[in-house]
Amino acid sequence: MGDAPDIVEELRKQERLGNFNSRSQSTGQDTYGSEKILNDNAYKTTLYNSENFKNSEGNESYDIGGLTNAIENSIMLFEISPETIMVIDDKGSVLDVNARIYDWLGYKRGEIIGKSLFGLPFFTDKYKNNVFDFSMDVIFSEKTLPYELDFTTKSGEKRTGSMHAVPIKNSKNKISGGLIMISDVTESKTAREEISKLSQFQDSVIDNANVWLSAMNLIGSIVIWNKAAETITGYLREEVLGRDSIWDWLSPDEAQYKGNITTRGVTHIEGEVSSQNFKTLIKRKDGNIRTVSWNSRNILDNTKNPIGSVTLGLDITDQERSGEEIKRQNAELKRLNRIKSDFLNVTSHELRTPMVAIKGYAQLLSDLSLGKVTDKQKKALDVVLRNITRLNKLVQDILDVSRLESGTMKFLPEDADIGKMIKETAETMQSSANEKQIKINTILEDSLPSLVIDSERIKQVIVNLVNNAIKFSPCESDINMQIKKEGEYILFEIQDFGRGIPKNKIEKIFDTFYQVDSAKDRKLMGGAGLGLAISRGIVVAHGGNIYVESRVNKGSTFRFTLPLKPVEDIEDRFKKLNIFSP
Repeated sequence: MGDAPDIVEELRKQERLGNFNSRSQSTGQDTYGSEKILNDNAYKTTLYNSENFKNSEGNESYDIGGLTNAIENSIMLFEISPETIMVIDDKGSVLDVNARIYDWLGYKRGEIIGKSLFGLPFFTDKYKNNVFDFSMDVIFSEKTLPYELDFTTKSGEKRTGSMHAVPIKNSKNKISGGLIMISDVTESKTAREEISKLSQFQDSVIDNANVWLSAMNLIGSIVIWNKAAETITGYLREEVLGRDSIWDWLSPDEAQYKGNITTRGVTHIEGEVSSQNFKTLIKRKDGNIRTVSWNSRNILDNTKNPIGSVTLGLDITDQERSGEEIKRQNAELKRLNRIKSDFLNVTSHELRTPMVAIKGYAQLLSDLSLGKVTDKQKKALDVVLRNITRLNKLVQDILDVSRLESGTMKFLPEDADIGKMIKETAETMQSSANEKQIKINTILEDSLPSLVIDSERIKQVIVNLVNNAIKFSPCESDINMQIKKEGEYILFEIQDFGRGIPKNKIEKIFDTFYQVDSAKDRKLMGGAGLGLAISRGIVVAHGGNIYVESRVNKGSTFRFTLPLKPVEDIEDRFKKLNIFSP
């Protein structure tokens, strides 16, 4: 039969010739730049480890047909492998390399075969010694550990490969070389780096969040515990990760709180998708009690089944204490406000009683009912009557404001004829307007419907608006009162041509005690700046709205609306309104 090496060499020559002839016919050139060379020992390894070449007693038996088939299969696998494969001898010199080297790194076989691992151009200086040491160590120790390193292609591009090495043995089971297999892992390395960066970013976000962020699995063990959780609870990450008793540690000792957090967490994972803004007390590691507001959401797998829960916790202890203090202060303010309102009510009533008597006697004296008075005395009585009227109006306004603030103002709604009410009010106010020779004009739309309102209170609004118009209008000017239906409301307009209101003061005009020019107005015009505030309260209580348009030195137009549909239970609605809110 001849020696096995001679047969192998002959078959290799035949295969090599056929392989290169077919390649040359298809491409017109030798793509790899040299013939393929395989070490005898490499082939011997294949031969002696193949059942084709051993008989039942384990002795060598050369079957040329089986040998040819085995070699062809080995060479085919060698050529089509997606990995770069190099065959080296026991000194680290390259005996052969497959086609993948050109596809991946751009080097032809002739540039690689025959060179030592030290001299391969695609290994950077940083890795040359490491590659040789690794390869020799793996081959002679028969390890199969991978080794990842950087490569440089012939065009200068940087790539990353994962290298494995396995020994090749001869017929005597002695190591005569090795196979080095290199996989291109550039993309996977880039992906790993991106994933690592993303993971680091996520970890940074979680760790630097200013709220307690933790996650637990189905059995309640902690898997995430950020810095805010450490700060709030006093427990470090290493103390709680993997532990399922942390929630018991955090439950206050009081019986009503014990287990509250754990029970809530388990219930949440088993049944709820999310839970928002529920509060619990927790006990810190140092024993202090804190209040935490929780928001949590289940973590679901691809089949929508819960696999855990992520929880956000916000320490609201200080806010809770501030809230309690604010509640206490509000309660105190309400108490003081009630005292103030009661005081104003009582004081107003007590002031009105003597004023009625003073005004009555002053009127009798002025009418000469109690005897004759001199002209000088008559003028003095007129001053007294005028100031008593002014004082009475001020007391009445203070009383009305107090009733508006406390919600105790009384309303007597009734069916009112709007046209008649306006005419009567205009006639009443005309006497005051005559002192400045001002004419009050009324413009009423035909067929105005009646309204269910407290007509006396609405008259009070109109009187306040017309009285202001008279005060701030020049002599011998006009004041126009126009009333018309507009949608579901009746619109009331009182227009004057006086000094107007600056734009920056219009928003405050309905505030209590506010006057555009307080010192000047109080000195020349009187009043305490309560009329418009009272008017606003009465209109809003009736379900309407009041506003003003004005231009300096051109005049002002005050408008208010009242709904056609009456407000049900006006006093009860009025009590619920905050008349003096912004």
